This record gives sequence, structure tokens and C-alpha cells, in this order.
Amino acid sequence: MYGTYCEKKRKFPPLAGRIPKLSEQFYKRQHYICDFNEKSRNAKRAAFFLRTDAGRQKKNPYDGEEPGKIFHECPGVKLNGLSTLYAACDTTALFLIGHEIYRKLTGDNEFADTNETQIKAAKNYILSHLNKNNVFTENPAFCGSKKFALKRTYWKDSELEHRPNGEPDYPIVYSLAHAQNTAGLRCAAKLLGSQKLNEKAEKMKNALNMLYDKSTGCFYMAVDESGPVHGISSDSLHMLAYLSRGDISKNRLEAISKSSELLETPAGYRTLDSKTAESAKDSYHTKTVWPFEQAIINIGAKKFGLKHAEEVSSRITKYLADSDAEIFVLNREKITPGGCSTQLWTLAAKKYFDNPGKADDYM
Repeated sequence: MYGTYCEKKRKFPPLAGRIPKLSEQFYKRQHYICDFNEKSRNAKRAAFFLRTDAGRQKKNPYDGEEPGKIFHECPGVKLNGLSTLYAACDTTALFLIGHEIYRKLTGDNEFADTNETQIKAAKNYILSHLNKNNVFTENPAFCGSKKFALKRTYWKDSELEHRPNGEPDYPIVYSLAHAQNTAGLRCAAKLLGSQKLNEKAEKMKNALNMLYDKSTGCFYMAVDESGPVHGISSDSLHMLAYLSRGDISKNRLEAISKSSELLETPAGYRTLDSKTAESAKDSYHTKTVWPFEQAIINIGAKKFGLKHAEEVSSRITKYLADSDAEIFVLNREKITPGGCSTQLWTLAAKKYFDNPGKADDYM
């Protein structure tokens, strides 16, 4: 993320079927996650962001566009000779999750019916990325390119650890993105009333077994053509918000909680274990605590009964008492706010922690 949309200072434009022309960066992932964090209390706002994705149904090697794919940020930023407009493999899942949360919140089935074309296109995007083992894969070849503008294409969109120049050896599987797209397909199944999609999502859930690293007790950060990307990251805890009870065994939940102790800080869970982070060129996604992620982790911990993870992720609240910062930077014993401020999904995290509710309020 290279900017912010400051919700405090600007009113949302009227509902429309096209992308609004905003002077600030218009980030799709942020808005979906914010509504997820806030239990979509603002239904009209949620509906607006769910209606901005029509008419973008083609392959484009320059900006990463594919049929059914939801954009990453608008306008895109030119980076490494390409555009970041569609450089994300998690936004389409979040689009479907957002639709289902909106339906669950409002009881409005007509809205999904009106947007059935986009919903079907989004589920087809997910299905097109599944390999023979029902694992969600990412590959610039899907859009006709050899690379993306960004080196990683989920929310941690900087360098990939343990790879030359931080570049994946495509195709690649991101464990977190696989979990998100499993949830996305489950939501599509509900929205479209499709048992067939439910069965496919169940196969995706079973494929999680292939992504589990017994040596660390958590999920691989990624698996590409060069093999697994090892390390203990916040992704394993983050994933739980998108999974359903019963998807992961009690033993694995305990192992994830135990391995994640290496990520604990006074401000919550850091993004990557300190040993792996020391060898990383990037610090933005490796030596930081992200407030929004603490809220997501808290939701998952609550869902799966991980009381300790609930407590650790809640530690961020004392740092947010007088800050709306995007990140908190870890420098030995010092923890300082960083990134952009005011950050939209930090505001959503603050609102979530004001009234966390029950895990079932979300998914």
C-alpha cells in the first residue's frame, strides 16, 4: 500500500456502477477488510464497494487483469514497468466474502441477484486458478504475462523471502490466499445456491494438508516451483478468520499457537519471525505489527477458541489510543508508529476492538 483513503475527512460518493474518480488512492482490499472488521454496519457503504467491479473482464499482461478478477487498487501505480491495478490474488475472494456478509447482515438477497454476473465471474476466476490438487495457485501466465508489478500478490505485497531478488518461481501457492479463496468459494456457493461449489470448496479445504509444515507447526508461507518457502509468519493465525470450525484439527491449532509465540510483541503479533526477518531486504512486511491484522487474527482466535492468541492480538489497542498509524515498526525494544496516517483499515481495527462481538458475527 502506498497511500490511504481517509474516511474521517471525505464522504463516500453516491452508489454507482463505475469506479469513482477520487484524488486519493482507492484501495479495494482495504475497504473489503474494513467492512469485514466492522461487521459491515454501514450497509450502504458496503453495497457501494461491491458494485464497482463490473465491465473488467479480459486478460491484460500490463496490469494483471483477468476475467472475473477484482482490482487491487485504482488507479494503479506504475512499478517495474507494469501497473499494480490488478496485482492481487486475494481481492476476488474478499469481494465474494463481502457479498455474503452484506447478505447476512441485511437479508437483502436481491442485491446478489442483481450482481449475479459479477459473482459468477468471480467464482470462475477462483476455479480457473485451482490446480489438479485443488490448491489455489497464482501465476502471471493467467493474464498473459511473465511477472506482475509487485513481487507478491496478496496483502504482504513486497519481496518473497528465500528467493533471488525476492521473486517467486511461478506458479506459486500462498497459504493465506488459498484459505481466503476457499472462503470466497464457500460464499459464492451460498450466494448462488450451488452444492457443486460447496463440494469444490471442501476439496480446497482438504488441500490445506499439503500446505502444512510439520517441522515448524504452521503453514508454509508459500510453495512455488523451487519448493516450500519456510518461516514462521502471521499468515497461519491470519488464515483462521477465513476458515470454518473443523477445518483444522485441535493438534494443529495448538501447534500454530505454539509456533506463533516467536511472533509475540508487546503490540501484538509481528508479521515474520525475527530470525527470518533479519535476512529479508524488506522491513515493511517483516519487522512490523499491523493493527488491521491484529483484528483479523483476533476474529480467527475467537472462532477457534485460542484464548492466548486473543490476548496477544488485543495488545495493539494500547498503541492505538492516540494513533491511527498503518504499522508499528519494531526496532529492538522500541516500537514506533510508521507508514501512512490516518490509515483506513487501522480505523476499522480500532472500531472492531471497541466492540469485538462474537466470531459468528463475521463469517
